[in-house]
Amino acid sequence: MRTVLLALLFVLGMSSPTLAEKPLVGFITGSPGLGDQSFNDMAHAGVLKAQREFGFNLVILEPTAEAEATEKDVLDVIGKTDVTILLGAQHTEVARKAALQYPKKKCILLDAAIEDIPNVSSVMFGQHEGSFLAGALAAYVSASGKIGFVGGAKIPEVRAFEQGYREGAAYANPRTEILVDYTSPAGDYSGFSNPDKGFQLATGQFEKGADIIFAVAGGTGNGVIEAARRSGRLAIGVDADQDALAKGSVLTSMMKRLDVAAYNELKSVMENRFTPGTRVYGLKNGGVGLSEMRYTRDKVPDAVMKKIDEIGKKIIAGEITVTDILSAK
Repeated sequence: MRTVLLALLFVLGMSSPTLAEKPLVGFITGSPGLGDQSFNDMAHAGVLKAQREFGFNLVILEPTAEAEATEKDVLDVIGKTDVTILLGAQHTEVARKAALQYPKKKCILLDAAIEDIPNVSSVMFGQHEGSFLAGALAAYVSASGKIGFVGGAKIPEVRAFEQGYREGAAYANPRTEILVDYTSPAGDYSGFSNPDKGFQLATGQFEKGADIIFAVAGGTGNGVIEAARRSGRLAIGVDADQDALAKGSVLTSMMKRLDVAAYNELKSVMENRFTPGTRVYGLKNGGVGLSEMRYTRDKVPDAVMKKIDEIGKKIIAGEITVTDILSAK
């Protein structure tokens, strides 16, 4: 377990009044931890922005090599802190247990939802909407008519990306063929921390004729991007703006603004405006969307970009309905 105690003196009970007055915030990452240049780093950026503004102390808990934080360690962090942010569906049950065990502690769950517990707020994202745009763009740009998808663990949150991607591709070109692989089955979160496997799966899809692959797999997606770079094909990044990881080889990134959500939720706590329940960040409020495509804009005709913009407006207006498999859970 990699635990970074940025508030070590506070945790050890030092007597400084200044330290004692500062709130202690816990940040529990998902797999594969910090440095993934995607899901975890995006949320971390929002936490650090809030820390700079409000000056709280911070404890960071990252997963083991097996990609799971133990329940004991998670509960230990939550028990010591005033408010804790937990990333991902893998922490849903332990967050529920901790919130009930520590009713005076506040828990913020990002990318999963817990309802009806007064000390828990949740944030969900409209990844199905942003993925619809990614699928439409891929289908419009693909020269082979065959595109791919590589997911981490086969959990509902990742399948929501896949579903939106499928529907977007079909909207743009019903004849588009989609190849799909998952790195690991549901419940095995190591699928988000295996770039070698991502490279292998992407290479296999490229060999089968796909020319664009959407990687929704955390650190594993870095292997997909590398496979695109080496093969001269294209990848689509996820969560953060990953376009610069392989300039010219990442067509776009389907950004999920975990940074904004983390900052907003912590700001509400620091300003005594904490509100339980679930908030949704989608296309309408800028919670998801495609990156600026700084290195690949020349690969996309203006007419295609206009179509993508129109599709986004139609989704927001309700003229296009994208299946949200998470709402049916």
